Amino acid sequence: MANNLSSLPYCLSSAQTPFRSSSQLVGDANKHHIPFKTPPNFQPSPFNREFIQSLGNKFSIETLQERAIKLEEKIRVQMNRTDMKSLHLLELIDDIERLGLSFKFEEEINKTLLKIVSIKNFENQTEKSLHETALLFGILRRHGFYVSQDIFMSFKDEEGKFKAEISNDVEGMLSLYEASYLSLEGESVWEANAFSRTHLMNLMKEGLMDAKMAKKIRHVLEGLPYHRSCFRLMTEQYINRYDKMEPHNLLLLELAKLNFNMEQSSYQSELKELSRWWRDIDLSSNLKFARDRLVELYIWSLAIFPEPHLAICHKELTKVGQLLTVLDDVYDIYGTLDELELFTNAIERWNVDSINTLPDYMVLCFLAIYNTVNGMAYDIFKERGIKCLPYLTKSWSDLCKACLQEAKWFYNKIIPPFNEFLQNARISITGGVVLTHSYFLVCKDITEQGLHSLTNHHDLLSSSSTIVRLTDDLGTSMDEIERGETSNSIISYMHETSLSEENAREYFKTLIDKEWKNLNKYLVTDAVFPKSFVHVAINFARSGHYIYQYGDGFGRQNNILKSQIESLLVHPFQLMCHDDFEKRKFYV
Repeated sequence: MANNLSSLPYCLSSAQTPFRSSSQLVGDANKHHIPFKTPPNFQPSPFNREFIQSLGNKFSIETLQERAIKLEEKIRVQMNRTDMKSLHLLELIDDIERLGLSFKFEEEINKTLLKIVSIKNFENQTEKSLHETALLFGILRRHGFYVSQDIFMSFKDEEGKFKAEISNDVEGMLSLYEASYLSLEGESVWEANAFSRTHLMNLMKEGLMDAKMAKKIRHVLEGLPYHRSCFRLMTEQYINRYDKMEPHNLLLLELAKLNFNMEQSSYQSELKELSRWWRDIDLSSNLKFARDRLVELYIWSLAIFPEPHLAICHKELTKVGQLLTVLDDVYDIYGTLDELELFTNAIERWNVDSINTLPDYMVLCFLAIYNTVNGMAYDIFKERGIKCLPYLTKSWSDLCKACLQEAKWFYNKIIPPFNEFLQNARISITGGVVLTHSYFLVCKDITEQGLHSLTNHHDLLSSSSTIVRLTDDLGTSMDEIERGETSNSIISYMHETSLSEENAREYFKTLIDKEWKNLNKYLVTDAVFPKSFVHVAINFARSGHYIYQYGDGFGRQNNILKSQIESLLVHPFQLMCHDDFEKRKFYV
């Protein structure tokens, strides 16, 4: 395999394209020499401008909001009941989160969890079931409360291993499996992952459960663990599953459907505004080689900023994402090495005079980035007095240098050592640009320590970017190997170790697990960054799993991701008639 990988195709290098007058710029942007690399077979996005303009639903937002407020108050009454058992309260919180409603009940959830952790020695209460204990562990850690893994001591034997007799507790094992993904480096609770997975699979094979439970287990084991998934993007699926559960809380279900429809309407409006921005820039028609992925990148922005009130963040990050996609295609497909050197220098200088050295298609790309980023910096300074432009431009400069390095490796037919490649790839995956822009968009208090950590690729950013890079390469490696790529961590690892692709993939999964344990640390400990930004960095890691879980969901769109996007943007839930809802009894 190593010999095959080193036999890379020769790349054509040509002189820099002759420059054109400004009047010829648009028309000549696509008249270029042979692309730097063999172009991938990227398909046009099914979500074009016509799709965006067709979006719209029939619901009155004002009417939905009135109904939602009434339902919220009734659910708050339930949460504040003094006679509700702790397990039922934890299950209610878990359902609220999975149904996409946690932002509506942040105060009540936090109050409840504070009450739980204030109970003296709550970790030593042995009367709790495995299901309740694991649910408590996962919820507390997700919400930033440190809880010791000793909470599971009563379910372990004298040797510290999980007792064999708990393996028949299906519900408990499911919760234990999900809780294991909240473990930190060095914690033995991670052993619960393999333990619970193995026994749950055995129980399914032996047919020791009903069809509904078997389906639930299969969904959990074959999909992403909840902690690593983009919660809000998966809300529609959970609403449908919750609707089929018996019994279920009718109030909660109806509120979830109302909220989903309201958010869908907001998404549609935001996308139409972004579509006008993208039409005005007009890069997609002038740079034919570049991918147009506006809708997909908008969904990606929702993965990173799931809160519905962060509309500005959704729109600004979508703009950044679309420009990053064009930039990626410039470096990865179209530009010659000489041209990429010039473009990298232009971005580093951040001066419009630099366009005089660039070929026409790069002038369009440079000015689109330059104007958009400067506009964002202007708005942030105007509204909050924060001078962020030097930090934003440095992140773009660092990215271009990393992408140039990958282009040099390809041009010179070099497969770098794995660690050297990964160090560069953490930057080329765009994490620095994404998280630097996100920091200034979401953080209210900007500190010198935070800025220093941001520009020096803090451990939090490094782990998040590494996960996105590894999930990306796991999803796209087959296509890239076929094209003779060297800019892939799996290729570097296989070349260095002479191991098979299958072994490399298994090793990468262990690396991803390790980086996740490091990210989990920042949920429950203090960091130089505010919690709002910690969650953004973690959400960036989650977005990698979401996009590349079933292959290259971004470059070569698969039907699974396409269906998920359509569900999120196109299909609202059917709501109950108000009179019918008032007549029905609901489960508490």
